[in-house]
Amino acid sequence: MNWTNYHMHSHYCDGKGKLASYVQKAIEKNMYAIGFSGHAPVPFHTNWHIQSDQLDNYISEIDSLKSEYKDIRIYSGLEVDYIPGQICPKDYAGRNLDLIIGSVHYTGKFDDQSHCSIDYKQEEFERGLRCIFNNNIRQLVTRYYELVFEMIKYDPPDIIGHLDLIKKLNKGNRYFNEEENWYQDIISDVISAISVTKCIVEVNTRGYYQGFTKEFYPSRQILEKCLQAGIRLTISSDAHHPNEMVNNFQDVVSLLNDIGYGSIYIFDEGKWCAVQLKTRIK
Repeated sequence: MNWTNYHMHSHYCDGKGKLASYVQKAIEKNMYAIGFSGHAPVPFHTNWHIQSDQLDNYISEIDSLKSEYKDIRIYSGLEVDYIPGQICPKDYAGRNLDLIIGSVHYTGKFDDQSHCSIDYKQEEFERGLRCIFNNNIRQLVTRYYELVFEMIKYDPPDIIGHLDLIKKLNKGNRYFNEEENWYQDIISDVISAISVTKCIVEVNTRGYYQGFTKEFYPSRQILEKCLQAGIRLTISSDAHHPNEMVNNFQDVVSLLNDIGYGSIYIFDEGKWCAVQLKTRIK
């Protein structure tokens, strides 16, 4: 079985390249299936989400590509932010999509009611830490995982996006230590919540190949907890360019084999199917 990747962003949001260029590159790489997951529109202005008036065009173009290219499976999806009271994965359940990735990018609002992103710019992260959480990093991290937990419990998506994204700007434990008991306790609670759902957890390579993180999302420790809890995994690159579609996938396979995973899951014709790791190709 060849590679699959269900987390990709095109020119419709913050990616580079038209949808067709991703399909063509995937065929060139002999991939089995791909899924587009543009950032779903949000009820406030950003420069990295699909604009509301472009959403129908986005979905229609993917449908056209499904008809045009028969040598690869193509799936339509969105990466939907979980922001209580404003947007959540189920808001797009009626859009005739194949897959929905649920993610948390925002942890609060500034005084001017603008949303604070925890993975966009370091300056914004630090301003949020200072202005919203009174320089208490533990409160910020806890709030991030509270939102992840809420999403899992009340609106579980098909795929949970970059589970420990909060570490993106924390290289070298700049803000907090992922080994500390309070952090590990939070992770254990989140893993327990995931284990009673049908959610797939993605092993997302983007932070690693961009040089932000020393590990994938999620970390080895979290993946070990996922194995113990029987949580299913899929591999993605969170590609923002066609050349990024399989970045470090073989490294993920090596890691998962070392941890003890024997298989990952792929989405195929409307259902998740286990694929043995040893059958993966470079």
